[in-house]
Amino acid sequence: MRALPALLALLLATPVLAQQAATVHTSVKPETGAVIGQRVAVYIDVLFPGEMLRPPRVVLPEVPGAQVMRFETQATTLSDRIGQRFEFALYARRGGTLTIPGAQATLLDRAGNEIGTVSGSPAQLTIAVPPGVDASQPLIAATRATLEERWTPAPAKALKAGDALVRTITREADDVPAMAMPALAFPAPDGVRVYVDPPQSEDRQNRGAVTGRRVDRVTYVFEAGGRFTLPGVAQPWWDLQARRLHEETRPAVTMSVTAPPKPPDPWLFVGPVLGLLALLLGERWLEPQVRAWYAARHARWLASEAKAFDDLAHACRSDDVRAIYGAFTVWRQRTSRRDGLAPFAEALESVVYAGAAWPAGHGQAFLRSLRALPRFRHRVESALPPLNPLET
Repeated sequence: MRALPALLALLLATPVLAQQAATVHTSVKPETGAVIGQRVAVYIDVLFPGEMLRPPRVVLPEVPGAQVMRFETQATTLSDRIGQRFEFALYARRGGTLTIPGAQATLLDRAGNEIGTVSGSPAQLTIAVPPGVDASQPLIAATRATLEERWTPAPAKALKAGDALVRTITREADDVPAMAMPALAFPAPDGVRVYVDPPQSEDRQNRGAVTGRRVDRVTYVFEAGGRFTLPGVAQPWWDLQARRLHEETRPAVTMSVTAPPKPPDPWLFVGPVLGLLALLLGERWLEPQVRAWYAARHARWLASEAKAFDDLAHACRSDDVRAIYGAFTVWRQRTSRRDGLAPFAEALESVVYAGAAWPAGHGQAFLRSLRALPRFRHRVESALPPLNPLET
């Protein structure tokens, strides 16, 4: 009779013991011959010696020298073994040997409660640098890549000081998501202000194949008259089928901008008459000037650090981690603060790319931790000039 309770406890613990005996295996495809920027599939197989009570949760730690992400897809059940396969996409950012840390699997019972964890072994991957490729710069490696450019209004249209010109660059690549595409540089000559919008990701998925689409939009505001040349753009990419380097380019654009008209010299003897005339006609004359001034002022605000931080604070009110990560990335690019931000970026990337947990309401805690940084300016200085500058 004494052995009955012990036997019953052993039978009840059998599923848990089976779960704890699970193993984690890591494999990559392709195993050899991968180059910088090419998608490498990382397969994490969680295997069970007996019954799988519930699909586990899997997290792949960060890989130094690479960008790792998991798309919104379900794990697949293995047909020849008891377990599930989880797929991650790895994009190497440097050549040489990369070490993929062992994945961590959280085991669950039938009710979804955690009953243990198991870790896999690290794996290594050798990344080649194709001939002619600058290894210090991010590269797109795909079977197809395109770059399109659109100007609004057309550069041939007559422009005057205060006008804005919008440039839209759209890039597409097979098997490369938008987040893995390198950022483009948009320099400009003196007398032209540049405001870069956050990039837009418009990826498409079809039976596991991803077509990345990234849209970059930049606004040029001409502060004075003259002749200006806006540099062209170039996107190098490695053709995985032809095994050769391509470059998608768009040429520079040169345009003439008319200077604003000089106000007429005042005539003292007709001062009252001109004053009355300005009162009657000034509204029509000033309207386009005010619009141009407001457009330039508003564009500076949209591209300011203060606006970026406001967007970050707004995103933190929700649990949309991708929105928080996007707003944090934009603010980090604009802020003059550089130290102490890496842990925040790593925490967000572990959720966005590696599938780490993000508890409900953690966005506000993330914002409070950010504000608590030493020497953090709680009131970000406005990027706009005062309406009434002080006399010097």
